[in-house]
Amino acid sequence: MSVVMEPEARFRVLFESTYPTLRRYARNRGLSGQDAEDLLAATYEVAWRRFDRVPAGQESILWLLTVALNHLRNRQRKLSRERKLVERLAAPDLAPPGPEAGVVDWRELRRALDSLSRLDRELVLLVAWDELTPAAAAAVLGLTPGAARTRLHRTRARLATLLNEAEQTHDAQVVPGTTSTRRQGQ
Repeated sequence: MSVVMEPEARFRVLFESTYPTLRRYARNRGLSGQDAEDLLAATYEVAWRRFDRVPAGQESILWLLTVALNHLRNRQRKLSRERKLVERLAAPDLAPPGPEAGVVDWRELRRALDSLSRLDRELVLLVAWDELTPAAAAAVLGLTPGAARTRLHRTRARLATLLNEAEQTHDAQVVPGTTSTRRQGQ
């Protein structure tokens, strides 16, 4: 005899089993506090409204990650429009000091990630930060597993090249007599 659960109880099970993963996803995308909670609330709102479409089992987290990704893309488009408006204002002449030689600055990493296509950037982040397998990331992004593995390989190589170029540019700008540290593992 199978037990039939009420929709509220089924949703609670879904929520409790997927919340930690979705919370980590939001944090790994740079969201914290209310921004992260807003993304999670919007994602679970869609899940509640379309509960009949949420797949069962392990597939549910992939479905929820896809919904969260769509919400995040909408948020990023909005922030991009706002940033373009702010960029029209005159920038101050003060520039912050750069990092020590050999250390990848978060700004360099951000520029390298921003130079990637949205799809490639999201693929890298799903695998590197959210610890999804390439096949699971492919499901979230609507790719075949083979296409995801190929894109991931090429994107990682492109990121390594971009970060290496940024490091070389920074090393050329280091003032003689300053100390430098190498990246960990080098």
